[in-house]
Amino acid sequence: MAHSKENNDDDNRNDDGYLGTVRPSVSSEYYTRGSAELATESALTLAKIQHSVNVHMSPLNHANSIALYPPHTLQRLRLTEKNERLVIVLVGLPGRGKSFIARKLQNFLTWRGSECKVFNVGKYRRTAAAGACDANFFDSKNAAAARMRQEAASAALRDMLRWLDNEEEGASGGVSAASANALRKKDRVGIYDATNSTKDRRDWILRECTDKTFRAGKPTGVVFVESICDDKDLLQENYMTKVNGSPDYIGMDKEEAMADILKRAALYEEAYETIDDDSQSYIKMYNLSSKILVNHIYGRMAKSIVPALMAWNIGTRPVFICRAGQTMDVVERETRRRSMARSESLGPNGTAFRDALFEHMREECLDFVNRRKMVGSFIPNLSTGTGTSINGMRKSGMSCMSLASLSSPQNQAQEDDIYVGIDGVTPLPFPCHIMSSTMPRARQTVEWKGMPYPVQMLSNLNPLDKGDFTGQELEDIAIEHPGWYQQLVEDPFHTRFPGGECYGDLTSRLESVVVDIEQQVGPVLVVSHVSILQVLVAYFRGTPVESCTSIALPLNTVLKFTPSKGGGWQESQFRVVSLSPSNCDLKSMDNGMYCHNPSDNDGMLYGTPKQVLCKEGTSPDVLISPLPNPPIWGDHVRV
Repeated sequence: MAHSKENNDDDNRNDDGYLGTVRPSVSSEYYTRGSAELATESALTLAKIQHSVNVHMSPLNHANSIALYPPHTLQRLRLTEKNERLVIVLVGLPGRGKSFIARKLQNFLTWRGSECKVFNVGKYRRTAAAGACDANFFDSKNAAAARMRQEAASAALRDMLRWLDNEEEGASGGVSAASANALRKKDRVGIYDATNSTKDRRDWILRECTDKTFRAGKPTGVVFVESICDDKDLLQENYMTKVNGSPDYIGMDKEEAMADILKRAALYEEAYETIDDDSQSYIKMYNLSSKILVNHIYGRMAKSIVPALMAWNIGTRPVFICRAGQTMDVVERETRRRSMARSESLGPNGTAFRDALFEHMREECLDFVNRRKMVGSFIPNLSTGTGTSINGMRKSGMSCMSLASLSSPQNQAQEDDIYVGIDGVTPLPFPCHIMSSTMPRARQTVEWKGMPYPVQMLSNLNPLDKGDFTGQELEDIAIEHPGWYQQLVEDPFHTRFPGGECYGDLTSRLESVVVDIEQQVGPVLVVSHVSILQVLVAYFRGTPVESCTSIALPLNTVLKFTPSKGGGWQESQFRVVSLSPSNCDLKSMDNGMYCHNPSDNDGMLYGTPKQVLCKEGTSPDVLISPLPNPPIWGDHVRV
């Protein structure tokens, strides 16, 4: 029998000497692609999708088990959907940057298209206590103060839930029915800013937000964001910022204020309980995003908010944005009767701007490096160990002081050994992370002679896609398509070009660009086009993105944004080169120049005609009129 079995094995061998159907290719494919078996849904996988990891149930009683668990345990199934209401609950001891995170979240989420509002419990507490409170107010043994703190927390939570449901007093006051409907269609995110330092307090918030009786028909997601900081130097800096800015310490001696905040933090720490309930959705940030832990985070939280939280940092660095250089001026374009082509290259004015931009960036970036040098040991290493990227820092192991020496005249000879271009040879005079659109004119604007700077070319930064109307002027569109043009006038942000985009679409494709800019620790330069830059400027200014079409962006001008300690940005503008007559301001569309009276104080340039000829066959009394403050379109040349 044994001999017979051996013969059978020989008979079953294939031509390659392998038993049965097993071949090296099949084995290799398993390691590269895994099992080819069709994925199926079992009771176990369905339970894991619908429930948190700590939910145990019998597969035979799956439906009844689901009903036993509160809404906040149905994590992946619910948070993958886009809820109309989301509550972000901040958690952390004093001085951990909670309010900084709240302000950054509010600006980012509002820019993305959500209605977002911060409810700071400290503000309610100061109102209830009729002013500032010293550290003794936060002693857990102070029963009267504890009641007042709870009342303030309840008032803030009550107001937040009313706002989430769009039921706050005067919610629609002074707002048109159309605008009110538009607001109701937006999802709402409430940010509950307080220490929320105990498990009991967090459980209370969760119950209030998800109560099946009082919140029936108002599904609300709840995510906790805990800020943890154990870096003593960083804490000291945070405390000093709070001492200098908090309403609790106005007019107080700095040393007295510092002693008070240290005592307050110690009192909170006595009762502090970190988040450890893995059935809840939470994000833990350590030392302002040097490490992040996420639990049950899905949907928009995972794809948008977590990357943003990881990107934000407290380092100061300048962000420069400017339009691509000019290709041909309006006179030349009108003479040639040519509309703007996507493949156009820089003209004489554009190359002059390119050269002037290089000198401006050199001066600005070396000033940045010099300032870093002046802060000594706190200079970060921009090439390694930061966790963020900065293009051009190719020399591994470059020390902080070596970077600072870039601005020192006596050390200019060392530049060759410190900072080189993408060719690995050419010395570059300053560090900068450069981003541009894929349009030739944008790329050429940063092609500085003999300076092979690495440039991140992104189609995300390309101009608004006008679809069927590409190359057409606004007045032509108004005559040929009056119905669509009227929609544009009434809602310039959301009106989509046929087969193309609307301004509202740009926030989606610029989200990753904003995150990339935010994560940088050195200077950033973005070269793009009017429509794109209008949306970016709205982010940095913290202004309603729906109003971005009224933002004027002059040619040959660089906008500089520098972070402020509170989480916002300070803005300055620099006219790098002036090539136009004194009576012509180069505030313009993406493709040319517009002239207007320089004595105008509003600084705006209107890209839609003041009066448009009627389409043939319509009444001459019916004119297509733009908005009182019409949009500045970045893709039209003549008015």
